[in-house]
Amino acid sequence: MTITTSAIKFAYWVPNVSGGLVVSDIEQRTDWSYDYNVRLAQTAERSGFEYALTQIRFTAGYGAENQHESVSFSHALLAQTEKLKVIAAILPGPWKPVLAAKQLATIDYLTQGRIAINVVSGWFRGEFDAIGEVWPEHDERYVRSEEFIRTLKGIWTTDNYSFGGKYITNSRITRLNQNLCKNLISKCFKAAVPVPHVIWLRVCQTGILPMVIVSKKLKNRLMMFAVKQNWAIDRSRLA
Repeated sequence: MTITTSAIKFAYWVPNVSGGLVVSDIEQRTDWSYDYNVRLAQTAERSGFEYALTQIRFTAGYGAENQHESVSFSHALLAQTEKLKVIAAILPGPWKPVLAAKQLATIDYLTQGRIAINVVSGWFRGEFDAIGEVWPEHDERYVRSEEFIRTLKGIWTTDNYSFGGKYITNSRITRLNQNLCKNLISKCFKAAVPVPHVIWLRVCQTGILPMVIVSKKLKNRLMMFAVKQNWAIDRSRLA
């Protein structure tokens, strides 16, 4: 097996929620305010950080008594930086793929291709109950995420796209402006390399983002999905 090396890429987790990103009673030094986050993003950019990741929370709890929505907050940080790429967390269910596709394509255009997404499947049932969203069981939440990702790609690449799934149904959606979508396609659907209990999703062309998998059934499902999408798979690292 040929081993290739590349420069290390640095990223940081954006404190767009209060509580210092930890569940603790100890007073934290981070601040969830916009002004603080702008200073942090600009400092990270000057220091050589290439990526930042915003998290998504809708309700208080687990130390996050205050929170900013991830996509709009990511856009605000991108407007105050020049090179930093921001990965916004998106939660299928609260987000519908048609709205997300248009929203992300617009931000991609406004920021010269510096937005990417982290599709998360949900872990906090109380949050879903509070906003009136359906809470499928563990593996089913990843089924919904798979349908969400397939629909995003279809909207960005296909004229008159239709999809009928278990959780997502769309009919004859005209493709968004092709020039707005081509950068997002190359970034968000570049490659996936599954390894035991972890799948690495390649984002922003050279960035990697780990997603923990605790289900063998889910790992197999993601493998099948990666094959369907013609993603590159390093089989030497599979269990």
